[in-house]
Amino acid sequence: MAKSVENEGNFEALLSRLAQGLTIDDKLKANKSGADIFKKNLKAATPRSDTEYKGKTPHIQDAIVEECHPDGRVEVGFSSESSRGYIARFQNDGWIATDRNGKSHKHVPGKHFWEQAEHASRGKIQEAVKQSLKSTIDRKVGKL
Repeated sequence: MAKSVENEGNFEALLSRLAQGLTIDDKLKANKSGADIFKKNLKAATPRSDTEYKGKTPHIQDAIVEECHPDGRVEVGFSSESSRGYIARFQNDGWIATDRNGKSHKHVPGKHFWEQAEHASRGKIQEAVKQSLKSTIDRKVGKL
């Protein structure tokens, strides 16, 4: 039975590096790797009209952005500057058509592209985040 730990200094250093946990940059890197996959799939699933807009008005596909927060969160959505988020919501969820007098008509079905992007990204996001976290832990342990 061993009465002492071999390479005690290295072992203690390893434990202290692991005890520090993930930094905000590590969290941001992991979340960004998953958000990049979702953003790519959302752009592919988002419908694009044939209308050529003049001025600063972008297509819905071109208004997709990701926002990084100070706590390491990353959100994917539509830019507020483009004012396209509400149009994307109508396109995704559908709406009840009304005429100029306010009379309701048929329901226009949604295209559900947000849900399609979520479905297409489901396993890939977890894998990307897992690989990012694995490389961070390997770096902290000293494998890299």
